[in-house]
Amino acid sequence: MNHPTHVPILPGLEELWDEAGAIWDRLHERGEFFNFVASDYRAVYQTLAGLQGQAETVLEWGSGLGVVAIMAAQLGFDAYGIEIEPKLIELADGLARRHNAQVEFALGSYVPGDYELDTELVDADFRTSLDDAPAYDSLDMELRDFDVVFVYPWPNERALHQDIMRQCGGPHSLFVTFDVREGLAVERLGNGR
Repeated sequence: MNHPTHVPILPGLEELWDEAGAIWDRLHERGEFFNFVASDYRAVYQTLAGLQGQAETVLEWGSGLGVVAIMAAQLGFDAYGIEIEPKLIELADGLARRHNAQVEFALGSYVPGDYELDTELVDADFRTSLDDAPAYDSLDMELRDFDVVFVYPWPNERALHQDIMRQCGGPHSLFVTFDVREGLAVERLGNGR
């Protein structure tokens, strides 16, 4: 994959990042969603920009305020986000409207209904719920339909997310993760069964 080392930041993105940061600060002050840590939006933006022309659809798992999905939409991708918290979906919709981004957010789990937990992961402790209703039906899509899937995994959940993509992602799907320890990674893991 060809990734440019630097693509100029689109107008308005700095304001998007600042506004999202202010919203998270307010939520944190109220004791809501206190475990949130933002991705490196600049690095994610550069990665998405490098995928222009190679992909059409981008899905943000656990989209929170939807900043990555909004950036994807502004770069010309068909952008989607899946989030389990109704209040965050509402805030993300508002943020997307204010920044003129066409993003479809869906309420529910990003774990597909046909995913089967790998036996090697059974004893692991995950924050991601494997029991909530998947959101894919409301998008009228399946995980394998997305060209790019982005997630900022909770600590020690990278193996779970990779396993979900291996089982349910499409063979063409790119899996983009941001991890504070490992930085950004782009992998092709899906099998599109």
